[in-house]
Amino acid sequence: MPKVVNTEERLLQKRKFYVRSLVIFTVLMLLAFNLGSWLFVNRMGSYLEQELEKRLIVVAGLTANKIELDYIEDILSPEKNRIGQQLLQSYLSDLVYNFEFESAFVIDREYLVLVDGARHFPRGQKRTYLKQDSTALQQAWTGDISTSPIHVLEGNKFKSVYAPIKDDLFEVQALLVLEASADFFELLNLFKQGLILGGLISFGLIIVFSFFITWMITLLIRTHESLQQTEKLAAMGRMAASMAHEIRNPLGIIKGTADVLKEKYAVKEQEDELFDFIAAEVQRLNYLINNFLSFAREPKLNLKTTDIKAVVEKAVAAVEREENEFKIQIFIHIKNELPQFKFDENTIQQVLFNLMINALQAFKKNGKIEISLNTISLKNKKYAEISVADNGPGIEGDRTKIFEPFFTTKSTGSGLGLAICKQIIEKHEGWIEVTSEIGKGTTFKFYLPI
Repeated sequence: MPKVVNTEERLLQKRKFYVRSLVIFTVLMLLAFNLGSWLFVNRMGSYLEQELEKRLIVVAGLTANKIELDYIEDILSPEKNRIGQQLLQSYLSDLVYNFEFESAFVIDREYLVLVDGARHFPRGQKRTYLKQDSTALQQAWTGDISTSPIHVLEGNKFKSVYAPIKDDLFEVQALLVLEASADFFELLNLFKQGLILGGLISFGLIIVFSFFITWMITLLIRTHESLQQTEKLAAMGRMAASMAHEIRNPLGIIKGTADVLKEKYAVKEQEDELFDFIAAEVQRLNYLINNFLSFAREPKLNLKTTDIKAVVEKAVAAVEREENEFKIQIFIHIKNELPQFKFDENTIQQVLFNLMINALQAFKKNGKIEISLNTISLKNKKYAEISVADNGPGIEGDRTKIFEPFFTTKSTGSGLGLAICKQIIEKHEGWIEVTSEIGKGTTFKFYLPI
C-alpha cells in the first residue's frame, strides 16, 4: 500500500532537500578551495625552487668567470701565491654575506676543499656528502653549470649549484659550489598541513551544522504543526462546549419523554423495541458528544504510580458490561511481570476501552479479544507494551489514516476513538501501532515509558 504523505511532511522533505543541497554545495566549494590552495602551494613551491635555481646559476656563472680571470693560478698553485688565496677566500666570504648563501667553496675531483669562503672547512678537507649529487657533479665536470635537488642535512634544507672553473686551455680544473638555504619550503609544508587540518575541521563543522539545521527545521515543522493542532483543538473545544449544551438538553428531554411514553403505553407482557431504540440512540449521541469533547480538550494527565494489570482488568470488566448480541471472549496474557509505574489510570483505561469497543463493533460472529502485557527495552529505556488483538474481519481501506480525527472505516461512529487513543498515548510520551490482515484480525499495540 503506498504511503500517504501529508502537506507538513512534503514541506519538511522539501526543506530538508534545500538544506542537503546547500550542504553539498558548501562541501563542494570547500573542497574546491582546499584543492585550489593545495595546487597553488605546490605550484608556488615549484616556482620558488626555479627562481632560486636561476639565481644560483647566474651568481655561480659570474663568480666562476671572475675566478677564471683573477684567481685560477691561485687555485692551481696555492703555495706560490698565498695572498691570492686569501683574496679569493675573502671574495667568496663577501659573496656568502651579500647573497645570504650558506656556503661558497671550491673543490677538486676528489671532493677536497681548495678554498672555503665561509671558513667552515680548512683546505684539504673532504666533502663526502657531495657524492649524493654525482649526476650534477658529472655534468659540471663536463663544463656545464648544474644544480642539485633540494637536500636535507642535519635538519636544514638547502640547494646547491656546481659551476666549472676552467684554465686557459678551457679544461675544467675545479668546481665552484654555492649552497643556498631552502628553509622557506618548511613554511610551505606547514601551510599544507594547515590546509589538511583546516579542511578536516571544516568538513566536521559542516556535518555538525547540517545535522543542526536539519534538526532545527524538523523541530520548526513539528512546532508549527503542534501550534496548528492546538489552535484547531481550541476552536473545536469552544464549538464543542456550545454544541454539547445545545444538544444535550434536547437529548435529555427526548430520553425523558421516551421513558414516560414507555411507562404509559408499553405493554408489560410484550416488549416494544421502539421504546428501547430511542434510549439507545440517545445514548449513542451522548457517546459521540463525549468523544468530541475528549478530543477537543487536550488531556491533562494525573500521573500516579499504578498497576497496569489492574487497569486492564477494570477496562475488561467495563466492556463485558456492554450489551452485545454476540458472545465475546476476552483473555489477558502476561508475558513479563510489569512493575508499577507512573501513568494516568483513567485515560489509559479509556484507551483500552476504545480499542476493545472497536473490536466488539467489528465482529460479525462470536469473537475473541486477547490482551497481552509485556516489557521491552529500546535504546536503554524500558517500555510497557500493551497489545489488544482480535480475530475479527480486519481493517479495510487506508490504514495510514485510521488515527486521523473523523476518519472511520465503519458506517457508524464519529471517527474520533482512535484519534483520542493516539492523543492520550503521545501525551504519555509513548506511541501506538496497528497491524491488520483481512479475514484474520487486527492487533493494536501501544507503548508507555516505564
